[in-house]
Amino acid sequence: MPVSLEVLLMRCSRVSVIVLLLGSFLLIAPAAQACNIRSSTVRSGENLGQLFGHWGVGRSDAFVWGRKVSRRMRLSTLHPGDRVEGCLKHTRHGLRLRGVRIVHAHHRGVINVDWPGAWRRQLARSRQAHLDDVKWKSAVPAVIPSGQPKLLSFMVAHSLTVDLEDHHVKPLMADAIRDWLHHDSHLSQPLPAGTLVQALFIQPAGIALPVLVRILVYDAGQEHTLYRFIDTHGRMLIVDTHGEAMLPMLVRPAVSFSRISSGWGWRIHPILHRPEFHKGIDYAAPMGTPVKAVADGWVRYYGWHGNYGRMVELQHAPGFDSRYGHLLRYARGLHDGEFVHAGQVIGYVGSTGLSTGPHLYLELWLNDHRVDPIRAHVIQPVQLHGAELKRFEQVRSHVRRLLDAEASIADKTKAASD
Repeated sequence: MPVSLEVLLMRCSRVSVIVLLLGSFLLIAPAAQACNIRSSTVRSGENLGQLFGHWGVGRSDAFVWGRKVSRRMRLSTLHPGDRVEGCLKHTRHGLRLRGVRIVHAHHRGVINVDWPGAWRRQLARSRQAHLDDVKWKSAVPAVIPSGQPKLLSFMVAHSLTVDLEDHHVKPLMADAIRDWLHHDSHLSQPLPAGTLVQALFIQPAGIALPVLVRILVYDAGQEHTLYRFIDTHGRMLIVDTHGEAMLPMLVRPAVSFSRISSGWGWRIHPILHRPEFHKGIDYAAPMGTPVKAVADGWVRYYGWHGNYGRMVELQHAPGFDSRYGHLLRYARGLHDGEFVHAGQVIGYVGSTGLSTGPHLYLELWLNDHRVDPIRAHVIQPVQLHGAELKRFEQVRSHVRRLLDAEASIADKTKAASD
């Protein structure tokens, strides 16, 4: 059937409008996601809070970001001449920070705190390190990886954790080393800038990043040595020379394919309409989405628990528990005292208890205090015995042989040059 010219023009005009709207959206969307970059040089006597205030950031937001920065570096190391950059966005609550970057003038070191793009690179490095760990464990059954050793010495610049991460040590392991050394009463707390650290890495064939196998800290004329050790269960431990170990526990995601509808911190309660400090994380997810254990543990309680509705509580280690609230139902066969593995389904997302819609409420408890599930890191003490202690002694002997070989090569090189 022939179409009139008028109808064709009307159809073309509709298509043109749609194309224009799509083009406008594509042009506006990136601009909406972008942030305004502010940069200031620290002046004598100026602190971060004052600097953020000059940018128009509110006192509460400035306080929160000061705390975030302090987790990455000692604020006392911020000196006049250092440059502070901020990623700011206009919201209905005013001007808010979305990222901070600090560039130190005297050594050009850079500290990124939630800086756009930096977290993606860090996540990529963490994923690569995890893949390398899996590859090494499956391909090299020995107690220590084989490969090219590399002995590295450096001085603590900001904090030991930051410096280790700069040398490709995974954040979980860097935190474990820091916490272990923190309990050493013979060490200065925190380690002062200029403390000498010696790290032994091994570069296994076919793996992108080197593996840290030993770290030695010199303080007040004493040596403090820690080793990386993989036990027969495939767990990574940080062990001292006496066989006393720390087990860093990785907290896994509790729900797949969800978003955070309410995070850790102050908020207005959606039902009670009053300010409260939200001591957990709300994960919005469809009704019936499987809920998984964040770590290995035992079922401590399951049942109705007031505002939590249907809840499961797991104990993972002494002083380390997790709670899962507002569940629709529990996993079939779940019972008190049952051992569950990390990632095992323990229930399903619901909206029971004091809830406005389907979501999971996740709490983590450390030593009777609730902590932010996203930022929490858990270190469990372990004592090596029997066969594991013998395997660890093999690691120490292997490391000593590597160090002796490195020293011999260094002596021959020096003699040849003389």
